[in-house]
Amino acid sequence: MISSSISRRRGVWQRVLLAACIVLLSACAGTARGTKTSVYKTTASPPPAEQVQTIESRPEALVVIRYPAIINADAEHPFYQAFANQAIGGTVPIEVKVRTDTTRVAQAVIAKTNYFVMSLYHELQKELPEHSVLLSPHMIVWDRDTGLSSRPMLASEQVPSVLTIDFGVYSFPDVSKIMESEPLTFGDIITPLFVVHANRWLSPATEGLLLSSEPLLQNAWTLSTGDSRAQFNGMLQYTAEWHMRPLDFIHYINTRNPADQTVPQKTIGESRSDVLAVEIYPLEKMQMDPITVAALAEDSSVDPFAEVFVKGAAARVKRVLAATDHERALFFDRQAALHRFDPELARAFLAGLDDETFRARMQLANALIEAEKTFLSGQSQSLYDGTYEGDYGQKIRQMISAEFNMLEERRRLARIQNVTTALAVAMLAGSVYGTSVSGTVIASALQNISGVLVLSSVWAISSSLRTRTKSANITEKYMVLMAPELDRQIDVQLEWMESKEQITARGYAEFRDKTGALYQSRVRSLSTTVTDQCSFTHPAVRGEGRWYGACANGKASARGYGLVRDEEGNTVEYLGDTMGGLASGIGAMIVHSPRQAYPTYYEGEFSNGLPDGVVRVSQAGKAASVRKFKAGVDAGKAGEGSWQPMKF
Repeated sequence: MISSSISRRRGVWQRVLLAACIVLLSACAGTARGTKTSVYKTTASPPPAEQVQTIESRPEALVVIRYPAIINADAEHPFYQAFANQAIGGTVPIEVKVRTDTTRVAQAVIAKTNYFVMSLYHELQKELPEHSVLLSPHMIVWDRDTGLSSRPMLASEQVPSVLTIDFGVYSFPDVSKIMESEPLTFGDIITPLFVVHANRWLSPATEGLLLSSEPLLQNAWTLSTGDSRAQFNGMLQYTAEWHMRPLDFIHYINTRNPADQTVPQKTIGESRSDVLAVEIYPLEKMQMDPITVAALAEDSSVDPFAEVFVKGAAARVKRVLAATDHERALFFDRQAALHRFDPELARAFLAGLDDETFRARMQLANALIEAEKTFLSGQSQSLYDGTYEGDYGQKIRQMISAEFNMLEERRRLARIQNVTTALAVAMLAGSVYGTSVSGTVIASALQNISGVLVLSSVWAISSSLRTRTKSANITEKYMVLMAPELDRQIDVQLEWMESKEQITARGYAEFRDKTGALYQSRVRSLSTTVTDQCSFTHPAVRGEGRWYGACANGKASARGYGLVRDEEGNTVEYLGDTMGGLASGIGAMIVHSPRQAYPTYYEGEFSNGLPDGVVRVSQAGKAASVRKFKAGVDAGKAGEGSWQPMKF
C-alpha cells in the first residue's frame, strides 16, 4: 500500500512538472516579440541604374498614399464594432468587443497610422522626383444603407498617378493578447498593412491590383474589379466621372462574410516573377530597434520604422515604378483629369488627335495638372511637417515610449516568472499532499501568472489626439490639428509655352477656380471635332457600344477608343487603329466574359476586330507571351522582336 501511494504521488509530481514546463514555455513565447526584418529587406538591392533613370519628373504624380486619418462622429461606434467583428489574426470574444480598452485600440490604430504613414511618405519623397509623392488622408464615414466607407479629404487622388498605395498599421482588438502572437502595433512592435494598385490598363490581367497584404487580398480584389467596372460604365455612358474607391482596410472591416474569390497570386521572391498575379505581402509583426524606440521621445533623428520596414517597402515601390510603362499607367487617369475641365479635349485625347490646336490645348492642360500637383504637394509637405515634426508627432512618440516601457516591464516579469511560475505550481501541488508552503509566495506567483497589462493610461492618450470630430467642417478642423501651416498661402508658377503665370491661393478650391479661369481664357477652338454618333463593334459581342475617335460613314475610323457590351455581360475595350467600325491595325484590347474568372489582354496587330498577326497575350496566372494569330485563332509562338507594341 505504501508502494502504491508513493507511485501515485510520483505520477502526480510528474504531471506537475510537465505543467510547469508548459507554463515555462508559454511564458517564453508570450513576450511580445516580432521579426527583426521585413520580407522587404531594408538592404534590398536598388533597381539597375538604367531603370532608375526612367523614373523622371512629369506633370502627373508617381505615387499617392492613402490612409485612414479621422473618424466622423456618426461612424465612430460602427467603426469600433466592425474593427472588433472583423479582427485580423483571430476571433474576439463577445465580452471583449464591448470593453473600453478595445475601443481605445481602434482609436490608436487611426492615431498611429497618421504618424507611421509619414515614414513611408518621407522615404519615397527623398528617393523620387520633387512633387511626385502625394498624401491622401481619408475620413471614415458611415451610411445607414452601405455601412462604413471612407472619402478623401484632399484632392490628391484627382491628380493622375502611376501607383496608389493604401497604408495602415494594425493591432488585434483584445489587449489581453498583447503579449502573444496576434498582430500588434504597440511600443516597439508594429504590424503594417500595405496595398499597391493602379489603373487596370497597367495590368489588365490583375485588374490593376499589383500587391496586397494577405488579409486584405479578397477585398482589394473586389475593389479593383469594381474600379474596372465603374470606369467601363462611365466611358460607356459618356461621363468619364471620377470613381471614388474607399480605403481597402475600411472596406475589409465593413464586409461580413465576403464571397470567396479565386485571386491570381504569387509570393514575394517567387522564381517565376514574370507571372501575372498579385504579389502577396504576408502579415508581419515586426520589432523595431528597442534602443531607438526607448529614446524616441527625446531623439527622433533616427526613424526605427523606416529601418525595419519602410526602406525595404519603398525600394519595392521604386522597382515597380522603374519597370512600369508610365504612359500606359497614366493614360486613362489623364483622360479623366482632362474631362473635369475640358470634356472636348478629353475626347480628342482619346481620339489621338495631333494637330496644332490640340497640342496647344494639351500643353496648357498639362501645365495646369502640374500646377495642381505642385499645390497638392505643398499640402502634403505641410501635413508631414505638422504630423511628424509638430506637436502631434511629439505626442505619438511619447505614447510609443510609454508603451515600450510597459512592454519592457512585462518582458522582465515574464523572464522572472519562467522560474517563479514553475516553482509556484510545484508548491501548490505539494500543498495538496501536506507539504508546508507560504501562502504569500503562492499569491505572488499567481499574480504573475494571471496579470494583464494595465493599458488604460496609455490608450487614453490616443483619445486626446482627436481622431474623431463632430464638427461640420471636419476637413478644416483636422487640418488645423494635424498641419497648422496648411492654410498658409501657396504660390505656384505655371509655365506654358513662352508665358509664365503666378497662381496664389490659400485652399485647393480657390486654386482650382483660378486655374480653371486661366484655362478658359487661353484655350482656342479645336480644328477637329470628335463626334459620339459613331459605331464601334466586335464580331463576337453584339450590343451597346461607344466610340471616341474619328468617324467615317458612321463607323469608327483611324485611332481612338471603343468599347462594347452585350446582354450576357461580355465586354470588349479597345484602344488603337480601326477601320469600318472594327479594330484594324496596331492596338490593345481587353476582353472579358462572365464565364471566365479573369480578363484576357491582347496587344499588337488586329484585323476585322480580331487579333491577327503578332500579338502579345496576357492572362492571370501566366507569363505574358508573344503569339501568332490568324483571324483570332492562336497559331503558335512568335518572336519577341516581331511584336509591335501599342504606343499610349
